[in-house]
Amino acid sequence: MRTVAEHYDVVVCGGGLAGFSAALASARHGAKTALVQDRPVLGGNSSSEIRVTPHGAAAFHGYARETGVISEALIEERVRNHAKIEENGWTNSVWDMVLYDMAVRTDNLTLHLNTGVEGVQVRDGHIASVTARTWGAEMIREIRGSVFIDCTGDGTVGDLAGNPSRFGIEASAEFGETHAPAESSADTMGSSLHFKTVDTGVPTEFHAPEWAVRYDSDEFFTGGGRKIPTLESGYWWIELGAPWNSLYDNEILRHELTRHVLGIWDYLKNRHPYWSPRASTLALDWIGQVPGKRESRRLEGRYLLTESDLIDGTKFDDEVAFGGWYMDLHTIGGLLKDIAEPSTQDQWKDPGKASMGSKYVPPFGIPLRALSSAVIDNLFFAGRNMSATHVAMGATRVMGTCASMGEAVGIAAALNFSADHVVEAAADDIARIQQTILRDGAFLVNVANSDPVDLARSATISASSTDLVRGVGPSSTDRTGGIDYWRGYPLFPFRGNLERRVAQWIIRGAGQPLDAIRLCLSNHGTASARVAATLYAVDDIWDYRVDTGMVLAKEEIEVPVGGPAWVTWDIGLPEVGGSSFVRVDLAPAEDVEWHISPAVAPGQIAAFEDNPGHYRRFGSGQTLGFEVVPPQRGYEPDQVISGEARPHRSTNQWRSDPAVPLPAWIELTWPVEHEIKQVQLTFAGHLLREYHAYPAFYRDPQCLRDYELQVADANGWRTVVRVEDNTATRVVHTLDRSERTRGLRLVALSTNGDPAVGVYEIRAYDREICTIPAYAGREIDQQAEVRR
Repeated sequence: MRTVAEHYDVVVCGGGLAGFSAALASARHGAKTALVQDRPVLGGNSSSEIRVTPHGAAAFHGYARETGVISEALIEERVRNHAKIEENGWTNSVWDMVLYDMAVRTDNLTLHLNTGVEGVQVRDGHIASVTARTWGAEMIREIRGSVFIDCTGDGTVGDLAGNPSRFGIEASAEFGETHAPAESSADTMGSSLHFKTVDTGVPTEFHAPEWAVRYDSDEFFTGGGRKIPTLESGYWWIELGAPWNSLYDNEILRHELTRHVLGIWDYLKNRHPYWSPRASTLALDWIGQVPGKRESRRLEGRYLLTESDLIDGTKFDDEVAFGGWYMDLHTIGGLLKDIAEPSTQDQWKDPGKASMGSKYVPPFGIPLRALSSAVIDNLFFAGRNMSATHVAMGATRVMGTCASMGEAVGIAAALNFSADHVVEAAADDIARIQQTILRDGAFLVNVANSDPVDLARSATISASSTDLVRGVGPSSTDRTGGIDYWRGYPLFPFRGNLERRVAQWIIRGAGQPLDAIRLCLSNHGTASARVAATLYAVDDIWDYRVDTGMVLAKEEIEVPVGGPAWVTWDIGLPEVGGSSFVRVDLAPAEDVEWHISPAVAPGQIAAFEDNPGHYRRFGSGQTLGFEVVPPQRGYEPDQVISGEARPHRSTNQWRSDPAVPLPAWIELTWPVEHEIKQVQLTFAGHLLREYHAYPAFYRDPQCLRDYELQVADANGWRTVVRVEDNTATRVVHTLDRSERTRGLRLVALSTNGDPAVGVYEIRAYDREICTIPAYAGREIDQQAEVRR
C-alpha cells in the first residue's frame, strides 16, 4: 500500500446528496475542500447504483421544494434526461453525470471516489485527521483538516471520533412522542433493493432460482399497502430490516433482499392475475446490489430534534435548513410483516377516508445545533445521521431535506474553518450563516433576507406591466406548466367534492378592498344546497389550522341544482395595508362539488381537512375555481424585494401582464448612484410540485429563457449582460467591470412558454458575493451597444 498525506480546510465524508451539497457549498465559499465517497458515483441512495428518486417537502406542501445546490442539480437533470421518472429503480447515469459534472467544475473541490473512511484521529476533543482507503488503487490517505463533516449516513466518522450516538427506537415516555412505541428497541426501519425491466417486444420467460422467496398471494401486496403502479421499475416497499442489523448485517440484507426481488418479479411475471398477462414481453434488466438504507446510527448533537418540534413548528434562532416530509415510519421488519407503512396502506385502501393524522406536519426548521457535535469541536453532520429521535428522523431522512442540511453545514464550515473552536464559532456566527444560506439560493422557513449589503433592498421598483389576481375556473387555460403530475402516485383528492372541509388560499392586494368572492360550484343533488363558508386571515400558505382565530367573514352560500355555476359571496372587506393571504373554507356538503381549475393561480394553493382541525395540501397543488371582485394586485413589482424568494407569506413574485406581449421589464432605481458588480436573479418555476412530477427534457415554462440586464447611464439604458437559452431558476451575473449607476433593469425577451414573466427575487451587490450556480443560460453579450 502507498500512503499519502493531504490537508484541507474542510473534509466532507460521504457523497450522498447531503455530502455533495455540503462539499459544493464549502468549496464555493473558498474553503479548500475534500469530498470522500466510498462509492464510484455521487448521490448516495439517489445514484444509479441504488436508484431511489429524491423526495422532499414539495411532496406534501405547495411551493416547498428545496432550492440551492440540490435544485440546480435536479433542474439540470430534467433538462438533460430522456428518461421518464417512474417508481424507484428507473434512475440512469444521466443523474450521476450531472452530479459529477457539478463537482468537477467546482473550484477548490477535490474528489476522492471509491474511498472509504477507516479511522479517525482525535486530539484534545478535535479531529486531526481521517484515514481512508481508495479501493482498487492500493492507496491509504491520511487526510488532515480544520473541519470535518460526517455525511456518511451511518455516522461513521462521528462514531470513530467518540461522538455519542443513538441506534433504534426511543420509548414514547423518553420525549413524550405519541408516534413512538411504549418500549424502546434496537430495531430500525429497513433497507431496500430495486429493479428495472425492459420490454423486449417478444414473449420472454423468467425462471426464479430455487433460493428465491416464493410469492403466491395478491392480498399480501394490496392488503399491505404495497402498491404496484408499474412493471417498469420499483418498489419502495421491497424492504427488510429487523431482525437484522442495518449496519453490521448489510451483506446479509443485500442477499435476503435479492431473494425477495427475484421472488416478487417471479410472481408478477408468471402468476399475478392482473400483471402477468401484461408482463409477457418484459425482462429483468437490472437488480440493485447496494441496499438503500433508511436508518442506522444517529449522532447526538447539541440539540436532539423530536416529534414535538415538527408538530409544534418550533422556531429555532439557529435555523439553517428545513424539511417538510411527514413522519414516515415504516413497519419494522418490512416484507416480513403484513403492512409496509400504515399511513400509505390506509391511503391506498380508501383514500376518501384515510388520514395521516399528526404525522402530517407543515414545513419545519432544523437548527444548526442538531447538526453540530457537542463533544468534538470541529465536527458537523448532515443527512439521516443527524441528531434526531427515531420518530423525528422519519421526516428528516428524505434526500431533499438531507441536501438542505448538507448545504447549511458546508457554508457554516467554510465561513468558520479558521477558528480554534469551529462549532462554537459557527453558533456565534448564526446570522451571517443564515443570510449566506439565503443569498446562495436556499430557503429557510422562519428567516427572511435582511442582507445589509444587498442594494436591491433600498431600491424603488417599477415594471412595464403587472398581472392582477382575477381567479381561475374550469375553462381557464394554463401556461405555467399546469398540474400534469405523476399520476401513478396517490395524490388525493382527485375531485373537489365537499366530502370533507375544503379551502382555497387567495392573495389580497395592498390598499384594495375585497368586495366579493365568486366560487365555481356544482350541486349534483335534486334540491338547492346550503354550504357554510368562512373567510379566514392566515399567516402563510402553510398555515394548516382550520381555525386560525382570525375570522373575517361567515356566510351560508346557496348552491342551486346543476352547474358548474359561479356563486357570488358578497364580503365587503375594506382595504388592507400590505398584501397577505386569506383563505376561503367550505364546510362538508353532500352533493356539492368545488371545481378544480386546469390552470394554476401562481402562489395560491388549496387544501382539504385531513385530520380534525388540520388541513393538508389538495392533490398536487391545484387551484380551485374562484374569482375576486375587484381583481387584486397580488404580483406587484416590489414583491421581488419582499425578503422571500417563493410564495409563503405573500406571493413574493412580480408577474407581468400576460396580455401584454414580451419584452417586459422590471427595474430598480436609487436616488444616488451605486456601484453594481454582481446581480442575482430568481425566476419563477420548479417549486410548486415535487421533482417526480416533471417529464423528460423538462423546461419550466415560467422560467426566463432569454433576457438582458441593463444599467442606466447618461444615454439611457445600456445592456451589460445578454443571456439566451436559460433553464435555471437562479442565476448570478458578475459584470466584467463595476457599473456606477442609479438604475438596473431586467428585460425579459422570452420565457420557456409562459406568456407572463415571473420573478421571485432580485439582488444587487457592489462586490462579488453570491455563489455562482453550475448551470445557467449562455451569456452572449457583455458591455453591448447603448439601448433605450
